[in-house]
Amino acid sequence: MFKIWKKNTVYITIMQVILLIINFFVITVISRNYGASIYGEYASAKSLSVLIGTLTVMSLALVVTRVSSKTNSFDKILFFNTYKLILKNSSVGILLAIPIAIFFGRNTLYVIVFLVGFIFNELIHISLAYFQAKGDFVLSSKQITIRTIIYGVGAWFIVNQKFNIFWVILFQTLVLLVFFIISYYSLPKSKHGEQKKYNQLDIFNSGKKMVLTTFAAALISEFDIVVIGLFYQGSILGILAWSRRLLEGLYQLIGASLDIVFPELTKLTDKNQFISIRSKLKKVFYLSFAFPLLYLTIIDLADEVFVNVLGLEFSTLSEIFSIVLFGLPFMLWTRINIIFARALHLEIQLSKTIAYASLIGLFFYFINSKLNLLNIEFIILISQILFASFTNIMIGKKINEFGANY
Repeated sequence: MFKIWKKNTVYITIMQVILLIINFFVITVISRNYGASIYGEYASAKSLSVLIGTLTVMSLALVVTRVSSKTNSFDKILFFNTYKLILKNSSVGILLAIPIAIFFGRNTLYVIVFLVGFIFNELIHISLAYFQAKGDFVLSSKQITIRTIIYGVGAWFIVNQKFNIFWVILFQTLVLLVFFIISYYSLPKSKHGEQKKYNQLDIFNSGKKMVLTTFAAALISEFDIVVIGLFYQGSILGILAWSRRLLEGLYQLIGASLDIVFPELTKLTDKNQFISIRSKLKKVFYLSFAFPLLYLTIIDLADEVFVNVLGLEFSTLSEIFSIVLFGLPFMLWTRINIIFARALHLEIQLSKTIAYASLIGLFFYFINSKLNLLNIEFIILISQILFASFTNIMIGKKINEFGANY
């Protein structure tokens, strides 16, 4: 398993580095040219669309990956019906996005266009699932790298021409549409082997459980920005969103290769094997504390960089980020717990666990907004500690209690 991991990690790491560079280049250009307030609206609308989109697409790319990993043949019917189901769900998701955006006080048009882009992105991952199920993450890594570069160049041009930020959002969505078409035509052109009759109801039922874990993962990434938008407006929203996006970039860079473990975990049947792998992955958690500790030694330099690059509006970003960055190890450990939950078919238990942690996190945000007990960056850190602690208790208990017989 770890041999395959190393082979694919090179390509995934290159992809994640480019993603990190381009995405932060784009949000830097947006923040510098439009200001913290508009960037805050942009980031908050995007986070809300991710949560809505996760429920809309039902993590069907993961369902297709899991099904395809158990057969050597290409099941054309499986892919065709999955596309149809997502497109059917999309109309409902877009309609629901309107009242949700209004409730959270977000720009409705931004949320809808972001959501459409999210749906195209899931369609891309469904097409690439055939290759990933066979242990090939190279094709998907190359495609994501190319489209990210195209998006970065196009977004820079739009911002440089002083167009409304809406056109940046729309351009990204159009790029995703084009690459969905490309990924679709990369699938095998002919049927191989015996075709199983996966109708839309079968796929929907499989997606109902899988989406619970994906939505839980999305909450780890987007919860803070969405909730912050309920209690903060203006420049501070943009500054807090920036600190959270910096954290997210590092989280995705370090944690992306962890997902490769999932197909292998689904094949394990021995409790001790799960414990052994889990023990090895704990090293990722402990080693990741090096990042926030290292940052503390260069915080003055970071402050100078942020101000020079983003402007004086972001003068408090370096100090806020020094606290938020300590959430990185906890985010990584939660991601590991979610991967185990998927492999052990604990989707329902995980969704309940994440829901409890979210409610408690929301309570902390609400109380702090009323009493101002702590600086908001500490509440962001607390929310990630809650996710990691709750999921850790759940997975540890289930492994010790029931073994690997799920």
